[in-house]
Amino acid sequence: MSGRRSWGGIRKLRSGRWQALWLDPDTRNKVPAPETFATKAAAGRWLDAKRTDMERGVAIDERAANQPLRDWWPGYQLSYENLKPGTRASYEVAWRLRVEPAFGSVRVRNIRPSQIDAWVAKMKASGVSPAKIVGAHGVLRRLLDRAVRDRVISVNPCALRETRLPRLPLREHPILTPAEVARLSQAMRREDDKVLTRLLAYGGLRIGEALALRKRNLDPVRHTLTIRESATEVSGQLVVGTTKTSAVRTITLPKSLSAELAALTKLHDAPEALIFSTKTGTHRRYRIWRRDSFDPARKKAGLDVNPHDLRATCASLLIDAGASVKDVQNHLGHASLATTMEIYTRVRPGRSADLAAKMDALMAEI
Repeated sequence: MSGRRSWGGIRKLRSGRWQALWLDPDTRNKVPAPETFATKAAAGRWLDAKRTDMERGVAIDERAANQPLRDWWPGYQLSYENLKPGTRASYEVAWRLRVEPAFGSVRVRNIRPSQIDAWVAKMKASGVSPAKIVGAHGVLRRLLDRAVRDRVISVNPCALRETRLPRLPLREHPILTPAEVARLSQAMRREDDKVLTRLLAYGGLRIGEALALRKRNLDPVRHTLTIRESATEVSGQLVVGTTKTSAVRTITLPKSLSAELAALTKLHDAPEALIFSTKTGTHRRYRIWRRDSFDPARKKAGLDVNPHDLRATCASLLIDAGASVKDVQNHLGHASLATTMEIYTRVRPGRSADLAAKMDALMAEI
């Protein structure tokens, strides 16, 4: 039994419910609505709303909305192919271990905010770390954002969830004094690791950038270092590519540190030779360097620090030396000034007393 209409159609099913059929402008075929209705009038109202949405250009693509979420994953993978390998790997792990098992077979239109709430709560209860929960939710949210942009769903259910995501713990980076940097450096067994430690603390390089440095990157006359690449280990594979922000930067080093690096480069003839390399001249791996060199040295020196703390130390020492926050941003290679302000420019121990002494001197001028 069908209802005659100027647009679309309505028919009564054997179950007694009513089905609305809308006219696809591309194929000129009638497509059934995603749900049936208790009355003919309700089906008619749905058709009227559907036609209005199509005329306004805001109609939902009913066919695409019935696709399972996993059908959207390949396209999303292509969209982030320009990201760093480590970031891509983290997205793929989040999808494989957490998002796909929960939502991969679910039609996009059927993913509900309440389901997302239950999913987040289950991960919390299972002891999944805050970073992994936030990362998995981010992958799901961005996948569904694509469906919203393609007008497959009208709103992202992630935006309607009620369960709060866990807060990522913010670690306060300890700031080392020059004496502590010297103690850590001297605790290193290898001579090049002593120089590497000082380079991280006084040059502010990321460890991956330091491990990718080549002889040609150093200008011992101008005391400058050009940072072009970064070496990262992803899923056991060494990946050498651009820096974190994909930008090249040149920094000026303290003369003593420049001289130490120059002494290391004299051991190599080729401009492409790595400054900090394995015995065979290949890239050192951060994981192995951390295990065999850095961690034993910090324990010997009695310091509870990690390599990234040396970068924060450099930022604070630059501020102490009179650098502006913008100077520090450029030196460290941050894409965002906010990152420099909020994370790296911390006050080193004793700085407050130094400032108070200077204030006393100013007040004495009255």
